[in-house]
Amino acid sequence: MTYGICKLSAIALRKEARHGSEMVSQLLYNELYTVLDKTQEWVLIQTDLVRYQGWIQAKQLYEISEEEYKDLKAKKVFLTNKPIVEYNGQFLSMGTPLYEPQLNAMEMLSEFHPELMVDYAKMLLGAPYLWGGRTVMGIDCSGFVQVCARLAGLVLPRDASQQVKEGELVYFLQETQPGDLAFFGDEDGVITHVGIIMGNEQIIHSSGQVRIDYLDQTGIFNKERNEHTHRLQVVKRMS
Repeated sequence: MTYGICKLSAIALRKEARHGSEMVSQLLYNELYTVLDKTQEWVLIQTDLVRYQGWIQAKQLYEISEEEYKDLKAKKVFLTNKPIVEYNGQFLSMGTPLYEPQLNAMEMLSEFHPELMVDYAKMLLGAPYLWGGRTVMGIDCSGFVQVCARLAGLVLPRDASQQVKEGELVYFLQETQPGDLAFFGDEDGVITHVGIIMGNEQIIHSSGQVRIDYLDQTGIFNKERNEHTHRLQVVKRMS
């Protein structure tokens, strides 16, 4: 087995082994992975945290030994808790793991605190939308939820279609609490979007940018456009 660690601020994970392929996610600095396959120019990897797969460029591969991998796995993890943190000459986005205490980093929580997820989400207001993104420089809806949840003590899968399988159903909007996740989809019920409920009929989500909109039984209502932009499918409470 070959192990690796991300040594850049962020590395694109692509769906296929070619430059024009869709970016499905990003590796953040210090995130661990295993190598599943290789070509001359590309490496298929699986992330350690949520077992998400994608292709990275071979020149971005940074191999570590099994001993180093196990040593890092045994260490405490500290997550950067500001939108951008400077560390060893690099600028790291919020939620990046470090293996030693640092200013602007907090030890990863062992229990989920939904109110913290809302607090961290608000710190990313205005961050631009980027398909597959997980950083303040560009982030998609499920990457946004995943990063904020991890800072609040909850490890979620990468994609909204996977995240919706977690937690317990909340049947009525009036029963929702800050930190519940609302999922949205098309007419066939396919999940295509996710956001974090804030309370007071508001939701924070990444659509164009990280923004706050209104939530009702129909879905997300954008006052600027005076229309519903996403159709509500289900609300889940994480634990």
